[in-house]
Amino acid sequence: MSTTLAWMDRVFAAYWPPVLAALVLFWAYSVITRALAIWAGHEVAFKDPKPARTAKSGASGSMAWAVIKWLVLAVVLACATGYGLFLLLGRPSLPARNAFTTTELLDLLKIGLAVVGGLGAVVALSVAYRKQQVSEAAHVIANDQELREHDKFFNERYGSAAEQLGHERFAVRLAGVYAMTGLADDWPAGRQMCVNVLCGYLRTPYPQNDSTDREVRQEIIKTLLDHVWGHSPQGRPIRMDFRKVQFEDLDLSRRKFSAEMDFEEAVFHGKLTNFTECDFTGVVNFYGATFASEVTSFAGSDFRGAIANFQRAQFIGKTVDFTETNIVSSGLSFEEARVVDGATVSFRGTRAQATSISFENAVMRKAELNFSTVLFMPPDERKFQSRINLRQIAAVGTTITFQDSKINDAVLEFNRAELRDCTINGDRLVLNNTDVLVRDVRPAEAAEALRELSRIVRKAPAPEHEGPHRDEPQ
Repeated sequence: MSTTLAWMDRVFAAYWPPVLAALVLFWAYSVITRALAIWAGHEVAFKDPKPARTAKSGASGSMAWAVIKWLVLAVVLACATGYGLFLLLGRPSLPARNAFTTTELLDLLKIGLAVVGGLGAVVALSVAYRKQQVSEAAHVIANDQELREHDKFFNERYGSAAEQLGHERFAVRLAGVYAMTGLADDWPAGRQMCVNVLCGYLRTPYPQNDSTDREVRQEIIKTLLDHVWGHSPQGRPIRMDFRKVQFEDLDLSRRKFSAEMDFEEAVFHGKLTNFTECDFTGVVNFYGATFASEVTSFAGSDFRGAIANFQRAQFIGKTVDFTETNIVSSGLSFEEARVVDGATVSFRGTRAQATSISFENAVMRKAELNFSTVLFMPPDERKFQSRINLRQIAAVGTTITFQDSKINDAVLEFNRAELRDCTINGDRLVLNNTDVLVRDVRPAEAAEALRELSRIVRKAPAPEHEGPHRDEPQ
């Protein structure tokens, strides 16, 4: 026994330095080759030290092979531990077999039995671990199956609701609206898809003589706008795409509008399109929309931190009403819009601060642009100067009125405007620290009327929280 241990000690002492040196050299070679490759500009793929764990469909290998692997590992660990203790005790020599007493032999037998028992425990643990692996794999498979059944159930509901929406009968289409909305409530992952289907139905050709389909459309609009779904599981807000949709007598009063609603090139017709007392934030898009209703009302609405985009919109109804709106730190863009056929765009009684209202390059025919009794307040801390931009508008037979308005710390720009047969009404207009820019305005009588407007304005008292300012009309 002592001879065997001495031989193992000599082998270990003789070979462990070369083995350790070989491992170090291999590691150094690997590091140096990668460094040279990186220095030369080559792409080097590094192995992820923590690769993504994928669920196994089941435990691999046989039970016998798993037990053998654990037994081999246990024997190796036992031998390593025993040899470590032998070295720690200073390589003691064992006595001859005849020198052991009966008690010592019994102790040795107990140690042997303990080792055998330990190996049996290893076998039991390996079997238990194997069973645990199989159980976990079965659980993963069951979860995957449940998810597949879950998705299959929602897909079946989706297909059924979509089929109902395309049915010929009014009652079935109406039921499809409710079915698709209910599916959107129950299926967060597919919510945006359900909303897209409902919005897509609205974009189909508008029926001229089918009152039942109009009722279905109104129910879709009401259902979509009355729901507050928040965000999708991906963290994105639910977007409602109303582009090119035709709305008849639409009532969206007292609602909140933000970037999640897109009305690009939509058509609003009927007697009343109602946006009264709404809250607008973010970018609200009406680009290229047509407002053909007799009255389109935004009266009493709040625009706070909003960008309302009415660029290239057409106003061909009787009145577009922005009376008594509150516009703070916002921009309303009517650039390249068309206001024709006697239409009136009214901002009467509007309260604004740090706001831009732009009609640059707009076309007006026999129309009215009403800024009477508006109040433009000085900006907080004078960060942003308000602006009414009528630059390069082309107006014929149009009335532009600022009667009884008070405009503080702002710019009124008419540069390069064409105002043929137009009336400019500035009765009792009050400007404070406000510039009126009139350059290259045609015809000459319109330019003179604007210059007269600049000369006859009265200076308003400076607000109490602001220092005195100069009027510098131009």
